[in-house]
Amino acid sequence: MVNEKVQTELDRARKFGEQVEQIVISNHYTDGERDTVLLAYWELVSEFHRGIHTLIQNEFYGSAFALVRPVVESVVRAYIAIMGSEEDVKRLREDTYKLNFKEIGPKIDAAFGLDHFMENFLNEKTRSALHSYTHAGLQQLGRRFRGGQVRPNYSDEELVEVIHSTTSALFMLSNLVTKHFQFEDDWKKVTDIYVEWGKN
Repeated sequence: MVNEKVQTELDRARKFGEQVEQIVISNHYTDGERDTVLLAYWELVSEFHRGIHTLIQNEFYGSAFALVRPVVESVVRAYIAIMGSEEDVKRLREDTYKLNFKEIGPKIDAAFGLDHFMENFLNEKTRSALHSYTHAGLQQLGRRFRGGQVRPNYSDEELVEVIHSTTSALFMLSNLVTKHFQFEDDWKKVTDIYVEWGKN
């Protein structure tokens, strides 16, 4: 069973997820090609967010860590759904889009005025870790042993980092959705909820 520190972070992240979900799902949306792709990515990340919590709660840590890459990739693809060319959107819809983490960060930053945020977030260290955790690399294999036994070995700090990073990803996507559809009041609510979550 997870300890009190991790449980507290799980509870906080769940509450955040429930609050932003209520905001996002309470609206009516247009169904343009870009819009439906964006909303589908939002829903997917929302589900991954809940799934990661359930996995951590049940001590399936490796599985939780493996889902971080799809969360990050979904967020990046959601940005592409808005800023990308018609061909990019077509490839997203046909499942033929090839994501290059190294190149896309600066493009997203330029399109959305993010001041190197995405470029820094998708740095070499992050990309390597995401790949290793998802594709059964050494990041996962090295955490299969604890105290001379074959069992998962993830620190509380690592678990909390996964909870924080995926909650921030859900915020980014909720922020993007409310801003894209010009729901300014909801955009402000999502931002306020995130700021409040970040204080603790």
